[in-house]
Amino acid sequence: MSNKEELIYGRYDTTKMSVCEVKSLVWRYYESYWNNRRICSAIGGMPPKVKLENYYDSLQAVA
Repeated sequence: MSNKEELIYGRYDTTKMSVCEVKSLVWRYYESYWNNRRICSAIGGMPPKVKLENYYDSLQAVA
């Protein structure tokens, strides 16, 4: 079972939710997991948010 199945489909009956509620649920999943905790091997085994923060920190150091 994937993380999305555990965090969304296993906990909520999306067939009984409004479109707005489902959009909010997906957005919260995206912001809480996908950007912040998901490990991405293509960027050195770190979450995308950490990679982005490191990038901006390196720009600050150069300036």
